[in-house]
Amino acid sequence: MPPPTGSIDDPIAILTRRIAEVEARLAILEGEAPPAADRSVELSTAAPGPAFDLLGGLTNLGRSLIILGGAFLLRALTEAGTWPPAVGVSVGLLYALTWLATSTRSAAAGRHLRAIFDGGTALTIGFPLVIEAALKFQLFTPAMAAVALGAFTACALVSANHGRMQAVAWLATMGGLATGMTLVARTGALAPVAFYFISLGVGTLWLGYLRLWRGLRWPVGVLACLVVLGVTIRAVAQPPVDSASVAWVSQMFLLVAYLGSITVRTLVRGRQVILFEIVQTVLVLLVGLGGMISVGYAAGGSNLLLGGFILGLGVAAYAVSFQFLARHAPGALNFYFYSSLALLFVMVGTWTALGGPTRALALTGIGIALAVAWSRSSRAMLGAHTAIAMVAAAEDAGLLALGLAAFTGGPASANLPQWPALVALAAAVALSGSRLTESRGGRLSAADVPGLALGLVAVAGLAGMVTPVAAALAAATALPLSTNLAITINTAVLSLIAVGCARLGRRGRFSQLSRLAYPLLAVTGFKLLLVDLRLAEASTLFAGLACYGAAMVLVPRLRKGTE
Repeated sequence: MPPPTGSIDDPIAILTRRIAEVEARLAILEGEAPPAADRSVELSTAAPGPAFDLLGGLTNLGRSLIILGGAFLLRALTEAGTWPPAVGVSVGLLYALTWLATSTRSAAAGRHLRAIFDGGTALTIGFPLVIEAALKFQLFTPAMAAVALGAFTACALVSANHGRMQAVAWLATMGGLATGMTLVARTGALAPVAFYFISLGVGTLWLGYLRLWRGLRWPVGVLACLVVLGVTIRAVAQPPVDSASVAWVSQMFLLVAYLGSITVRTLVRGRQVILFEIVQTVLVLLVGLGGMISVGYAAGGSNLLLGGFILGLGVAAYAVSFQFLARHAPGALNFYFYSSLALLFVMVGTWTALGGPTRALALTGIGIALAVAWSRSSRAMLGAHTAIAMVAAAEDAGLLALGLAAFTGGPASANLPQWPALVALAAAVALSGSRLTESRGGRLSAADVPGLALGLVAVAGLAGMVTPVAAALAAATALPLSTNLAITINTAVLSLIAVGCARLGRRGRFSQLSRLAYPLLAVTGFKLLLVDLRLAEASTLFAGLACYGAAMVLVPRLRKGTE
C-alpha cells in the first residue's frame, strides 16, 4: 500500500528550510543582508527584530572601538618620538582613509550597518587629526589645513555617494563644518575656511541633485555665506584685516560656484528652479555681489571694472533667460528667475560703473533695449523690466524730483533740467504711446501695469518741467517767478493734464494714460487743499480753483464720451 501523500512533509524540505533560517539569522547577527540567491527561501522570521539589531550594533560598535584603539596607538607612537610628526599624521590620515574604503566596500556588499560604523569611525579619526596637525604639531598653515580638510571631506562624500550612505554624508558634512569653525576660532584665518565651506556647499548641493539628499545643502549654504560675509567685514574694517583681493576672490568664488551649479542644472539638464536655489541665490547676491561693491568702495579705487563685470553677468543672465522663451510655457519659473536676476545685475552694474548724466542716459538706453525685447517676445515680465529701467532713469536724471516738486509746491527755480532728463522724458512719452502699452479695454490686468508705470513717469515729467520752464522765461523778462504764482501754475497744468488724459480713448495709443485721469484729478485736489490754500495768495488762488473746478466738470464727461 503506497504511503499517503501530503500528510507528512518531506524531511529533506524541512531540513532545507531550517538551514535557510539559520543562515538568515547569522546574516542578521553579522549585520549583513541575505544573499540575493537566497531571497526566494526567506521566511517571515528573516526580518530583523530588536534583539538582532541590538546585537549587530554592539558588534559593530566593538569593532569601531578596536579601530579607534589603533588610531590612538599611532598617536602614542608619534608623541613618543618613534617617528616624526609628519610621518605620524600621514599614517593617521591613511589609516582613516583605509576605513573609508572599507566602508565603501561594505556598503557595496550590502553590509550597511558595518559601512556606517566604519565610515563614522574614519571621520572620527580624520577630522581631529587635521586640527592637531595644524595646531599641535604645526605641520599645516591655515591654508594647508583647509586644503587637507577639503580633500578628506571630499573622500568621505565620495564614499557616501558611492555607497548611498546618507548617514555618512551627514556625519562628514557636520564634522567638516565643526572642524572648519574650530580652525577659524583657533587660528583666526577666515578666508581659507571660506573657500572650504563654499566647496563643501557646492558638493552637498550636487549630492542633493544626484541623490536627493536635500537637507545637507541648507546648513552648509547658509554658513558659507556667513563666512564670506565675515571676510567682507574684515576687508572693509579700518585697518583691514583681510586684503580686498582676498575678499573679491572669495566673493566671486561664492557667486560662480553656486550660480554656475544652478545654471548647469536648470539650463543644461533642463530642470525647474527649486526653492533652495531661489533662497540661496538671494543670499549669494546679498553677500557676494553686495560684498564686492562694499569692498570696492572701501578700497577707494575705480569701480568701472567691477561694474562692467556685473553688467556682463546681467547680459549673460538675460541670454540664459531667453533660452526658456520658446521651450517653456509663458509662466515658466525659470524665465522669471533668470530674467529677474539679469535685471538686478544690469541695474547694479550700471549704478556701480557709471555716474552723473552718463548713468541716466545708460539707464534710458537699457529701458529702450528692454522695450525692444518686450515687443519681440510679448512677455509681460520684460514690460515690467522696461518700466523699472525707465523709472530708474527718470529718478537718476532728476525727472521724478521735478514731478514731486510740482505736486508739493516746491520752490520755483530758473535752472532748466539737464538734457538727460529731457531724453528720459521723451523715451517715457514715446513708450507710453507705443503699441506695447495699448489698453485692451475692460478691467485692469497685470499686463497693463508696465504701461501705467511708464504713463506715470511721462505725466510726472511733463508736470515737473512746467515750473522750471516758466521760471526761466520769467527770469529772461526780468520778472522773477514767485512761489505763489508757481503753485497756481502747477495746479492749472495738472488740471490740464488730467483733462488731456481723460480725452484719450480707452483703446489705441496712449490709452493707458486715460486710466490716470481720475487718480491725477484726486491728487491735484489734495494738492489744492494741502498746498494752495496754505501758501497761495487770494490774487492767484481763484485761478487755481477755477482751473481745477473746470477739470472736475470736464473729466467725467470726457471719460464718458470715450467709452
